[in-house]
Amino acid sequence: MIDLFIQSLFDTWRIVPRVLIIMFISLYVSQVLIELGLFKKLEFIGKPLASLSNLPREAGITFVASFGSVLAGNAMIAKLYQDKKIDSSQTLLTALLNTTPVYLKETFTYQIPVMIPLLGIRAGLLYFLTFIVSGIVKVLFVIIYGRIRLQSNNPGTDRFDPDCVDSGRVDTNTITRSKLGKTLVSSFARQKKIFFKISIIFVSTTFFIFLLINNGIIKGLADYVLPLTEFFKLPPASVLPVGTYMFSPLVGAGLIGAMIKDGILSDLQGFTACLLGSLLMLPIFAVRYSFAKYASLFGFLMGSKILFVSTGLGMLNRVVFLMFLLIIIE
Repeated sequence: MIDLFIQSLFDTWRIVPRVLIIMFISLYVSQVLIELGLFKKLEFIGKPLASLSNLPREAGITFVASFGSVLAGNAMIAKLYQDKKIDSSQTLLTALLNTTPVYLKETFTYQIPVMIPLLGIRAGLLYFLTFIVSGIVKVLFVIIYGRIRLQSNNPGTDRFDPDCVDSGRVDTNTITRSKLGKTLVSSFARQKKIFFKISIIFVSTTFFIFLLINNGIIKGLADYVLPLTEFFKLPPASVLPVGTYMFSPLVGAGLIGAMIKDGILSDLQGFTACLLGSLLMLPIFAVRYSFAKYASLFGFLMGSKILFVSTGLGMLNRVVFLMFLLIIIE
């Protein structure tokens, strides 16, 4: 039992410092940009999506912020939610919208340079297609649900903190060194307390999750891979790469790509194996990496709700593709 705790502490230490550094930089930089009014000048980029979804204008701003950091965009909307300036439905949909810039960024940082070469052109492009469709599905869900659930928002209403709104009107051409210095100091003061609270929740949640992993509770899920590979008409050799993909997509994709190259799996079977691995990986990834961040920002209930819907949409998209492939293979 002591070894379990020590190992979990070690694993937590390996993950936490790097993530906390990224979190602090994201929160601090986003606050500086808010106070300088730079995000408001880019509002027009996200405004059409927010308008289509009946979301407040701030959704467009946080959407733009999420191109730099999803954490930064969510931190902005979480503050509005905690201050009760937006309701739970608006928070849910805006947080979902904030995840969609990731699909564009990962296209050029992960899918094209990594996944397509690993899987080969045909299997890699098919997998890339499902990746893009996942992003489109999320955007459509936000728009459709927003138009059904939310009333049309008043574009003249601004719910930002008064200090943020006032600073948003600052002409960036007239920003002096003195004003910039004051902004840097005030932004640090604003984010220090928030970051401390987030850090405590993140560290404790991460440690608990690693306890589950090291205890074998999460890794035991790999035992269910064989029946699933048989159901989707995959050869027994695919069990290892699919099971590996659940916990390390990069290694899993590498194994699948090698099997495609060796002729053990066809391109279609390799694509199916990758899709099945990513389907099983999503809930594990959500619990292992995302839950602590969302819970620390939005609180346990709202964070869980956002993560459940986001993960559910991603899994639904993959299930639809897998069932279509099952029909083709048969």
